[in-house]
Order: sequence, then C-alpha cells, then structure tokens
Amino acid sequence: MSYRSTTTLLLLIAPFAPGSLNAATCSCASVPLLGSMESVSPTKSGWFISSRYEVHDISDLYSGSDEVNDETERDRDSQSLVFEVSYGIGEKWSVTGLVSASEQNRKVGQGSTTTGRGLGDGLVMIKYAPRSVGLFSRYGVSFGVGAKLPIGEDSDTDFVRLSEDLQPSSGAWSALVWSQVARSFTQSAQTQIYGAFSYSANGDNDRDYQFGNETTLSVGASYQSERRWGISGDLKYRHTDRDERGSATIPNTGGEWLEFVPALQYHLTDTIAAKISARVPVWRDLNDALQFTTSSAYSLSVSYVL
Repeated sequence: MSYRSTTTLLLLIAPFAPGSLNAATCSCASVPLLGSMESVSPTKSGWFISSRYEVHDISDLYSGSDEVNDETERDRDSQSLVFEVSYGIGEKWSVTGLVSASEQNRKVGQGSTTTGRGLGDGLVMIKYAPRSVGLFSRYGVSFGVGAKLPIGEDSDTDFVRLSEDLQPSSGAWSALVWSQVARSFTQSAQTQIYGAFSYSANGDNDRDYQFGNETTLSVGASYQSERRWGISGDLKYRHTDRDERGSATIPNTGGEWLEFVPALQYHLTDTIAAKISARVPVWRDLNDALQFTTSSAYSLSVSYVL
C-alpha cells in the first residue's frame, strides 16, 4: 500500500477518534466504547488494528453550568487501554471488535485511595459504507449497528464492593448505533470536514443499575500535509440521561457536555501511524446539585493498516 493511499485511509481515523472515558460524572463506569471506536472501515479482506491509552483527571466540581469550589480535597483519575480490530468482509461491509481495560482511583481528603481495575466492556459492530472518500469520490458515508458486551468485572471489591462508578465494567448489555459523513476538498483528500452521530441504549446490570443512555454529535475538520503529519479538530456535544436503579433515578448523574478535541497524527511508516489528542472542556450543564467531571484528558494511540 502506497503512502498516498495509506494517507487517505488513515486521515479518516483521526477525526473520529478523540476517545472519551465514561467517567465525566461520578456515577459512570468503564470506557464508553463508541467514543473510543475508530471511524475507519477496511476494504474487502483488509485489516485495521489499533491500541489506545487514555488518562483523565476528574477533579472539576459543577452545579448545573457553574463550577463549585471543592472543599473535600477529592482526587479522582481514570486510565484505560482499548484494543480494536476491524476486518473488511466485503467491498462496503466491515466488522469491528473492541476490548478494554481500566483503572479508576478515588481519594477524599487524607484518606486512603480506593481503586477499581480490570477488564472492562467489549464491543462488536457491523459497519456499512455505501460511499467512501477516495480518488473517485469526495464524499463518504458510513453506518453501524452493534452491541456492548459486559465481558469484564463488575463486582470488583476493595475490602467492600465498589460503587458502580469505580467498577471496570458496566455489567450490562447495550444496543449501539453509529453514523458518519465526510467530505474532502481535493482528490488526494488532504483537507476534509466531517460529522458523526452515535447513540447507546444501556441495559440494567445484575444489581438493577442502568447507566444513562448517551447521545453524541460531533463536527470537525482535518488536514494531512504532503509530509507525514496530520492535524484535526473536533467540536463534540454529549448528552447523558440520569442513571437509574430499578425505577428510581440516581441524583447527580447525567447532563450535557461540549468539548473541543484537537489531535496530531504522524505516519511512522506507510502502514503505521501514531496520534496524540486531548479533550478541552468548553461548556457543561450537569444535572442536580453537585457532580464531579473531567477537567483534562489525553490519549495516545497507534494504528496499523494491512
């Protein structure tokens, strides 16, 4: 595969891979795999493999859209590793699988640190791409449907059973839908604009706990230079419903977020690329009285196209 053709393919990866831990509120657990999934759809018999490491500092305290001074000296951080494999099963069809592992830490004041770590959720999705950006098309359209699989640990203990927000896995099945559109401005697809939509309908775990259903919308642009560097910037909106246990809603969960996600990508070879990205909070409006939310987040990923 030539560098130019690989550039066209890998350029599609950067815009839709900001990555986000589902830890923006205190009652969210594990990795929301739709946010971590790459947008690439391999051609027939083609492979795409990637790994991503993410770290979040979750120390901002909000009441609605107002930041509140935290007098509890609470520290919260989260790290995750996501591994993804996609395979082209036809000219327009592909299948994607993801597995994740996470570690979440929480400390209040001078107390000891409570940690939850282990294998998280998995994801399986089938994608259909009726149009792809390439030499003969400046437009790309893709759709996907799938499921989140509770393959990890959701009953982790640290002397006592950890709360849902610290469990590595959500412990529940979810139905997922996803779509994206892209337009290039040159035949080489060096400059593109794009948009994406995803929705996760979450089920209950064995303790009748349901994480709030999540909707995301993003728009952005990307540029690939004649050299091996590429950049992108996304504006991402996310809405999460309140969590529920049984028929009762959980207070101080759910809300709305708007974030800017810049990314820088470098092609190590014609088939391998590395990327760094960040999440910059722009606006939040969180439900109820008080919620902790992400103050900063960074990710590093490496991808391989075969």
